[in-house]
Order: sequence, then structure tokens, then C-alpha cells
Amino acid sequence: MSVDVLLARTHSPGNLGSAARACKAFGAGLLLLEPRTDAAHEDARAFASGAEDLLETAPRLSSWDEAEEGTSALLALSSLRGRNVRGLPPAWTWASARRAAREGRVVLAFGPERSGLTTEEVRRAAGRLAIPTRPGFPVLNLAQAVASSLALLAAGGAAPRAGASAVPAPAGASSLRRLREELAATLSASGFLGRDDDAVLLELFSPLLRARLTPREAQLLTGALRKVGNRLRGA
Repeated sequence: MSVDVLLARTHSPGNLGSAARACKAFGAGLLLLEPRTDAAHEDARAFASGAEDLLETAPRLSSWDEAEEGTSALLALSSLRGRNVRGLPPAWTWASARRAAREGRVVLAFGPERSGLTTEEVRRAAGRLAIPTRPGFPVLNLAQAVASSLALLAAGGAAPRAGASAVPAPAGASSLRRLREELAATLSASGFLGRDDDAVLLELFSPLLRARLTPREAQLLTGALRKVGNRLRGA
């Protein structure tokens, strides 16, 4: 399986180090999006305990687009309590995430300790994952959430046997981003979407995410929307 853990704006050096240790234990990569602490901090290195190399080599990213690049699915893990849930991507099962990680590269995205991922970041993900905690106390710290998620992915057993029916690999995050942008441009050109209709766009795009389009399907839809958009704009 090909899995990376994305930590967005992590504040605690201890959490950073503990998450790196969990990543190394399960063979996952580590990505740091705008970290708020230094990976060289003595607490980060102490909590990493054997995974200092991951801290040293983890790519530092400055945008969500960088995190999406080259992925087959970027999946958000973040609490939705008190949020506007309109336009959120579909919930994935752990079995679906495991299958995607066998077919391509999956990124599990975690937000900062206090606030989690922003609603916009969750909306841009290919899907959402939830750790099956007890309903009355759904509380894990960041490092525990990372370790639990990687364990749930690893718990699926061996890969499908050779000769089993192959499910086509889904379109990658960059292909889906181009499709989303083309959908937005075409609907704007038609007058259906206004300047502040991002949530509506994401609601319209959600069925396409749930469909797990193949690269060819995403390419065809993008091309069709571009042609329609050009016609609407008189190009």
C-alpha cells in the first residue's frame, strides 16, 4: 500500500514526533503543510524515537494543491461538530481507502490540534474517513488519531490474490481538480453559478467524487465541459 500522512499546521512538537513514529511503524510517508513547530525541536525528536529520519526528510508544503499532487485520493480526517455540512465530500469506508491505497497513492489529512482541518479543506478532499470511537467520547489527540488510522488501514489483511477481478484505478487528485475547475467555469459562464456559490459547486461535484471516476472518464468529462464552456463564452 502507498500511504502518506499529511499534518496541517501542527503546533505541538510532541505530536509531530509521535505522529512520525506512527508513520514509520506502519510504513507511511509524512508530509507537513505549513507546520507551526520545528521538526528539529528536541521534543519532536524525543517523541519520534527512531523516526527522526522522517522528521528530517518530510516535505514542507505551502498549499493544498501541493498536497493533492500525484495522489489517487486525499482523504480528510476531521471532526464535523458544529460545521456546515453542505457540499462535503462523501464518507469513505476504511475498506475503500485500503483499496485505493493498493491501486495508487492515498494521503490521510489531519488538521491542527485545536481546530482540525478547515471546512474548505474538507470540501476539497476526495472523501472523509472517521475513526470508529465510542459515540459518548470521540476524543483522540493528533498522534493517537494518526496511529489509529494507519492501524485501521493495515488491518485489512493481504492484498487480493493474483487473477482476481481488477477494479480500474480511480482518477488522481490533479485530474479531479481540473474537472472541478472546468465545471465551475462552465456553470459560471452559463449564469448558473454566482461568485459566492462555492458550496453549491461542491454539492454538485460530490456525486462525481462518489462515482470514483476513472482517469479516462475524468478526462472525457473535462473535455466536454471545456467545449460547452467555450461555446457559451463564444470562443
